[in-house]
Amino acid sequence: MKFLTLAVLLGLTADASAPEPLFDGSARTAPALPPAPPAPAGVEIRRGGPAPVPPDLADARGRVGNEAMLSRLAPRPPGEPFSFGVIGDAENGRFWWERVFSPDKAAFVDQWRALQASGADFVFQLGDFVSEGDVQSYREHVAVVEREAVRPFPRCVGNHDRSRPNGEADKSLYDAVFGARDYYFDHGGWRFVSLDSSDRKVTAAQLAWLAAALAAPGPKVVFTHVPPAYIKSIPPLKEVGELEAWSQISDARERQKDALNDFLTNYFEDGSSAFEKIVSEGGVKAVYMGHIHAFWAADHRGVRYVISGGGGSPLYPLPPGYPQKRFAHVLRVTAGPGGLAEMVVPYKGKPFALPPVAF
Repeated sequence: MKFLTLAVLLGLTADASAPEPLFDGSARTAPALPPAPPAPAGVEIRRGGPAPVPPDLADARGRVGNEAMLSRLAPRPPGEPFSFGVIGDAENGRFWWERVFSPDKAAFVDQWRALQASGADFVFQLGDFVSEGDVQSYREHVAVVEREAVRPFPRCVGNHDRSRPNGEADKSLYDAVFGARDYYFDHGGWRFVSLDSSDRKVTAAQLAWLAAALAAPGPKVVFTHVPPAYIKSIPPLKEVGELEAWSQISDARERQKDALNDFLTNYFEDGSSAFEKIVSEGGVKAVYMGHIHAFWAADHRGVRYVISGGGGSPLYPLPPGYPQKRFAHVLRVTAGPGGLAEMVVPYKGKPFALPPVAF
């Protein structure tokens, strides 16, 4: 659990750099921000000692990196409805006991194929695409992407995609293969922003970058891996049928103070309050998050929040106070001039719609 000149604005992590001009098929540019430094080359990862990025993985960036993927995105005029897919955590578990809870070894690829076949303009992956951020795992994932991607497949970085899943970790391998960690792109009159929360925090520099990225007019969507801590106190959507059995996160607020419940730091605390204010005031219509292998959704201060960690990762039991609706699933989202229409598509089961996100 727990990209600059063609079709997308790119930059390395916002801690060290800011985006370059945006181009999405028009002459519009992004907010005036300092230029980004060159992309990393010959970088190393720290995992059991320095290990250089192999040439085959460095070369893969031109084929599977976020910039390369988004260069395939055909422009749409503002106001024209379009759909996109969201697929959450896909890593299959580092340990044998985790894999016992796997929904199906083929769940990730099967669900991804279905989203592409649905006509989605792009499919966004919410991080944790490998169990461990080592060379062999990246090679295996790159091979799958090269074989399966027929639609643009951008992503954000998850904690497992770093050199170590937990604690302090290096992201050089992600940087070399996929590029920017914090970036945005425009499509059909919407701005889509990817923010790196894989360290279980969002820094002041990232928050300043995010505020600038959201300063443009029009509706926005934010993708990030780890959910912010404040959503723990938000009651989930309660609707009839499929949704009425959801566990209420808010019912266990006191128990959430127990360190055991946050054993794996499944929500980020640092930067959480500022993130809440920025997205609430920045025209963001939805925030899509992974990290927690479950499904949960809520509305808060005009923003729809969805935890969608069911891309194929193990659905192991979660402590009290966490979302308890655990099933493999993806999201199929339609964006239009009136808002968002979200469909939850279980791997096994009947799809169901969430209440619309209207302007």
